[in-house]
Amino acid sequence: MLGIHVVYKLVSITFSLLAIWTSISIFNKGFLLTRYELNETNKCENPPKCWERKELPYNKVILLIIDALRYDFTTLSDKNATYLNKMPVFHDIALNKGCAKTKLFRFEADAPTTTMQRIKGMFTGGFPTFIDVSNNFASGEIMEDNVLDQLGGNITFMGDDTWVGLFPERFQRSFPFPSFDVKDLHTVDNGVLNHLFDEIPKQDWRLLIAHFLGVDHCGHRYGPLHPEMSLKLAQMDQMIRDVIHTMDNNTLLLVMGDHGKL
Repeated sequence: MLGIHVVYKLVSITFSLLAIWTSISIFNKGFLLTRYELNETNKCENPPKCWERKELPYNKVILLIIDALRYDFTTLSDKNATYLNKMPVFHDIALNKGCAKTKLFRFEADAPTTTMQRIKGMFTGGFPTFIDVSNNFASGEIMEDNVLDQLGGNITFMGDDTWVGLFPERFQRSFPFPSFDVKDLHTVDNGVLNHLFDEIPKQDWRLLIAHFLGVDHCGHRYGPLHPEMSLKLAQMDQMIRDVIHTMDNNTLLLVMGDHGKL
């Protein structure tokens, strides 16, 4: 007969293995989610399955994506952190235009917050998964239904080159810049600024996307409390003001971050 100590050890080992197996199963189901893609495109042929198209008061949309733009970067505060109050443009717009024409919203991004997953999530409406993180370095084309394909063309893009991997041949003009050197705060942003104000007056685009990376790279390299972050936020503030002065009254301006940063 087995001794009581041997039985106790066998029970302990069995229980431990069962606990490990259960933990791994829960982890796989909750953390390493499987993402299924539907490659069908909504053609709006059946009205009940299509959103209602309405006449919009704007002919064009400018979408400015400031990577890692935190909500507290955009608001005024009486605290003393160096990164605060460096982008008063949103407050100034609300005062000048009124709340009826300006809105400021806060959202929390689902992890993972790498660029490819955030773009994919925002423009397809799907949830990003951690299993997709490896694809951030070799982005494949988005084949499922998405906002850009629904627009049907007349799109100009400039900024993070991840976009051209996700949406090849979707842009009538594109100005991509390399994005993976997190020590480089200026190449992408300066590249966008070199083209942005030449593109805004043109009449052949419906959507203009400009994706700035400097704030995100500054956060990775220095953190939000470094003086470089204050300079980068001030640059973005001035850029937004210049865009407002350049665009016409038939254009809608959207400014957003793709995620925040600790």
